[in-house]
Amino acid sequence: MATENEDMSIPQLPDGLLAELLDWDESSSHEHFDAMDRLFESLSTPEEIMALARSWWSDEDQSVQALGFDLLAVQALDFSWHVPPLIEAANALPLDTAHDAVRWCAAHALGVVCDERVLSSLLRFAGDPDSDVRWLVARGIPAGIELLPEDAVHVLLKLMRDQDARVRDWATMMLGSRSENDTPEIRDAFVERLEDTEEDTAGEAAVALAIRHDARILPVLKRVLATPSVGNLYVEAAAELSDPQLLPLLQKLKAEGWQNDEPRPRVLDQALEACTPHPPLLT
Repeated sequence: MATENEDMSIPQLPDGLLAELLDWDESSSHEHFDAMDRLFESLSTPEEIMALARSWWSDEDQSVQALGFDLLAVQALDFSWHVPPLIEAANALPLDTAHDAVRWCAAHALGVVCDERVLSSLLRFAGDPDSDVRWLVARGIPAGIELLPEDAVHVLLKLMRDQDARVRDWATMMLGSRSENDTPEIRDAFVERLEDTEEDTAGEAAVALAIRHDARILPVLKRVLATPSVGNLYVEAAAELSDPQLLPLLQKLKAEGWQNDEPRPRVLDQALEACTPHPPLLT
């Protein structure tokens, strides 16, 4: 990695490139990160990359500071050497004074790193006033962590009650998919989300309870699966619960062609298979 003389080897950008990298918004984010990716690929060594990132982080202009996080975000899946300095920079941000764009870019860079080392740093942003940043936290919990630590569970439980529907949806899914995180408090939080006004969030809660074989989900599935327009998450929940009592309702959906208009049609066949009683194997 870079040394004390790192500032002497800061790559020089082509004329106009910095202004181009700063000129973007939500509608042009794809083009922005494509440009950041090309810049990353043009740098020959990790030392050059980190020298540029650190020079941006130390800039007085907070819009430039944000670019330091964007530079590492574009290659987050392909490198691990950049994770410690990314964590260091994100932890150094004063969250009460950092600009919205800097906080967003820091949370985004942490959230796209599939590395459990970023978890604690990412959780720092969970109380951000910007719902887009809180959404990045909920969405960015590293997939490789099967059993979330207590602080992460606490954060997700709070985000499951967020005022923003996208945040609630992702927080419910991220905690719900981890069956090893299973306590009465967690289950009760999923039951609460069954009444969520956002259909996807309620469906994710149903899946979470079914994964944990919580008996409270059975009457909910009986009611919802009787509706021809039932969403695929509830059918997925039926597959997870594997209760034969749901079989007639699933068969009716099949007969009515429920699969024809669904983006995940195979989930119904999976639910039918899971809920069909099978004779015990002879020994």
